[in-house]
Amino acid sequence: MLGDFRTEDERSAAPRSHRRKDSGKSLIAMTLVVALFGVLGVGGWWAYNNVIKDYFVAEDFTGDGNGNQVVVTVEQGWLVSDIASELETQGVVASAKAFLNASEDDGNSGQSIQPGTYAMEEEMSAASALAFMTDPANLTLDHVVIPEGKRSFEVYEILSAYTGVPIADFEAAAQDPEALGVDPIWFEGFSDRQVKSVEGFLFPSAYEFDETWTAEAMLTEMVKRFNETIDEIGFLDKLSSIQDPDPDYDPSAMENQTFYPPTGGEFKIYPWMALQIASIVQSESGIATDDPKIAQVMYNKMYINPYDHGQTNCNCFESEAIWNYGRLLNGDDAITSGEDINWGEVMRDPDNPWSPSAPEHAGYLPSAISNPGAAALESAVAPEAGDWLFFVTAYEDGSALFAATYEEHQANIQIAEENGIQ
Repeated sequence: MLGDFRTEDERSAAPRSHRRKDSGKSLIAMTLVVALFGVLGVGGWWAYNNVIKDYFVAEDFTGDGNGNQVVVTVEQGWLVSDIASELETQGVVASAKAFLNASEDDGNSGQSIQPGTYAMEEEMSAASALAFMTDPANLTLDHVVIPEGKRSFEVYEILSAYTGVPIADFEAAAQDPEALGVDPIWFEGFSDRQVKSVEGFLFPSAYEFDETWTAEAMLTEMVKRFNETIDEIGFLDKLSSIQDPDPDYDPSAMENQTFYPPTGGEFKIYPWMALQIASIVQSESGIATDDPKIAQVMYNKMYINPYDHGQTNCNCFESEAIWNYGRLLNGDDAITSGEDINWGEVMRDPDNPWSPSAPEHAGYLPSAISNPGAAALESAVAPEAGDWLFFVTAYEDGSALFAATYEEHQANIQIAEENGIQ
């Protein structure tokens, strides 16, 4: 295109009148060239954002996952594209394209993935997901899946239905948690309110159990997986780094409540305390990224002076999931917050050990209320610093809004209702 324009020497040789006209034409031509490049630039930017980015720059996560387990089943006859789509749907990878690219970059290794089940995690990089699925050691042909957050009695039902082992056998085996491999350290620091329970120690995962396994053997294997996860997280080592949210306040010194267990004037988080908080986080959280904030809310509820801030009536967890756990434990149905009952009365019932807002039951619970996964466990020993006392799930992806005052909390509830969540 530029070759159509005369050189500077050619213009110098031309008559002056011609040079004037030529200069005008050159100016117009150069203006057109600049405009053309501008159009190309804008068009290129549009093409990148609307075409190239979608087809060539695939969205991807980093790392090996966020701790939330996902069980992925690959069916017979699936292509790599089918596997990639399933991984994206379940939130294992950020995009199917990233997984396909990883497979192609690795010599189309995705074609070697075998049908069966894979216990993976959410938010894995495409490369790590591919490496996991191409390792035969991670393939499970026959399995039973225990989802995160199931209560012990629900775990027994799942295992019984899958293996045919009677529920009564699991209940009997669970009577002695230490015989199943639970370290006695988890029962140190109890008050007379706490009870030894296997609740919280039955790690959610995919297991290769069948009718040849006894109830005791199955629960022992689940406790073993729990112990391994605790070691990987460094759970016990991190307990000492949990900060007292209100160092000048002792919840045991208040006459208006009975705090379990008595503190003796010392802020100390025993392993079972953090496990209880992890179990509440698992039951209440809708998205793993909120877990550390919810854990901090629970520590704040336990240790910040409620008589100073006036937002709550005791150092109580105030979780509806706790109250419903007590109902389910007794064979009753759970009741959601939309039910027309006197919530203030039932949540503060002094005769119900699972009443989460009763000053008579301030402090920690008789046991954990669910079996948490790795992300919830880690959040309990690595909470995110903040002064929140309330939270509400407010968005479709399960994420919550957090507040330090009840007034702010009410505004957040309004947002949740507007989003159709409440």
